[in-house]
Amino acid sequence: MARALAPGGQLWSIEYEPRHAEVARANLAAAGVADRATVLVGAGRDVLPTLEAHAPFDVVFIDADKISYDHYGRWALDHLRPGGLVLGDNAYLFGELLDNTDRGRAMRGFHELVAARCDSVCAPTPEGLVIGIKR
Repeated sequence: MARALAPGGQLWSIEYEPRHAEVARANLAAAGVADRATVLVGAGRDVLPTLEAHAPFDVVFIDADKISYDHYGRWALDHLRPGGLVLGDNAYLFGELLDNTDRGRAMRGFHELVAARCDSVCAPTPEGLVIGIKR
């Protein structure tokens, strides 16, 4: 993703686990794109507000704690430019999408939110990938 950025573009990644952040930073450096990518550490709910000053964003890719997907989707759509892209990985929720659980309700809420505010599709990858273009 960092290689596809326009000149002056910036990629932010949020990692909950500090050890995963270190691996990500090392991989970005090895790929020669560390100057265009910043890895932040913490819970997405806590870190996302610190990025709001950089909005609007062109793309938001969500692959995080599933119980918060509706929250992340709302944040993404509130901070994407019109025509921006929201991507949600694991959209089939490992076969739990229709379960009456907090995770199931959150993921269904994410699907509904994206469908209401975007032109969207759920691509049939092994675990599903929601692709939405913000209206």
